[in-house]
Amino acid sequence: MIDRRTFGHRLLAAASAPAPPSGAGRRGGAANGAAREDGGTGRSARGWTAYLADPRSAVLFFLASAAAIGGGRKLLQEARARRAVAALGGPDPTIEEVEAAAGHGRAGLIDLFRLLGTAAKPETRAAAGRALARIWSEDELIAEEEKALVRRGYAVDWRARRRYPRGLRASIPIGVEYGVPFLVEGGPGVAPTNLEWSHRILGGERARLEEFTPWHAGPGSARFAVDPGDFPSDGPHRLALHARARTVGLTGAWEVDLPHMPFSFEFDPNLAVGALLTLPDDARGAAFARAVRLEPGSPGADADAPRHLDLNADLVLRDPPALAVDAPLPCDLAHAIAIEIEGVPGRFPAGSVVVAGQGSGGTEAVTSTRRFPLGPIAGMPADAIDRPGERRIRAVLSADPDLGWADPDVRSIWPGTLTTDWATVRVIRR
Repeated sequence: MIDRRTFGHRLLAAASAPAPPSGAGRRGGAANGAAREDGGTGRSARGWTAYLADPRSAVLFFLASAAAIGGGRKLLQEARARRAVAALGGPDPTIEEVEAAAGHGRAGLIDLFRLLGTAAKPETRAAAGRALARIWSEDELIAEEEKALVRRGYAVDWRARRRYPRGLRASIPIGVEYGVPFLVEGGPGVAPTNLEWSHRILGGERARLEEFTPWHAGPGSARFAVDPGDFPSDGPHRLALHARARTVGLTGAWEVDLPHMPFSFEFDPNLAVGALLTLPDDARGAAFARAVRLEPGSPGADADAPRHLDLNADLVLRDPPALAVDAPLPCDLAHAIAIEIEGVPGRFPAGSVVVAGQGSGGTEAVTSTRRFPLGPIAGMPADAIDRPGERRIRAVLSADPDLGWADPDVRSIWPGTLTTDWATVRVIRR
């Protein structure tokens, strides 16, 4: 293959070669008086035809054309890249302009990293992250740049309250979601599954939390609980997520240790456990009575395989009913569920229900229905039901503030007891 310098030398040699004789001489007045066909260049039209017919000249002409086309295309691409980078430097680049910069490789790399860290709009930061992820997938980044992208895009979302009653006795569940949110599965760039994560929790007063978890692909998640009794002082107490990431299925293999992401909470001795309970009134009580009910159970994924719920060591419910709740509600639900069986004395615990984030308009039209399975059922004596057959049951919901404190979205809990209508169920032996 001929490089540009050799090609230029050949063109110069061809241009400086002596012209072949025209064969016409300078005879005759007509020849002397007529204008020369070549316009004074010393080469006739016939001579040019012969010159171009030479195979060597054809090769040179083809190479010259290819160089001109290739150079023009490169100049056009460079012009487009300059316009794309210039758009990134504007005061408010659009999402389309930011994402389009990925098509020009490393040309806009510095501006994309800048937008990822300092853009005012979150959607602009996300677009810059997607563009960088696309450049990464095309092997245009070095390992240190890939690590920098993960560090800058790393985000952690804690799900817990900042303040709890000092008198709380139930364990406090805490959730953490973390990862690089602009990585999209199935998108044009690096996917979430191209990163594996491992994490540990510091400050939870549990040895098992302080050990790194096994590696897993995709966005990270942590679910754990802390015991208020493990924190004798009111605080504030500090938890921290320490995560590591490594690549999988990519050209470059590396591992990066990410910064600790803290979360603080405290116990308030002046905050009562029942502070989440709202005041009862008849209008909202009637709205709850309409919104909560038992619905007939349905089979499992296989229609021919019924679902069963244990009653005791000998009996089960076939296709047990589910608790249905129509939303929106006048206020939140955070209630323990118990069931009553017609003809059987007592109530038996059967799970719990939490419906958070509810408004204050109990008279609004129903927009959705959520269903909660019953169970597990606890405490039913072996002789409570003497034989299989059809029975009637109903659910009784009792407010449980401990459940409300466990969910950070719960703001006000309906304090009354809710009782559903009776529903017919079938009791069978194991």
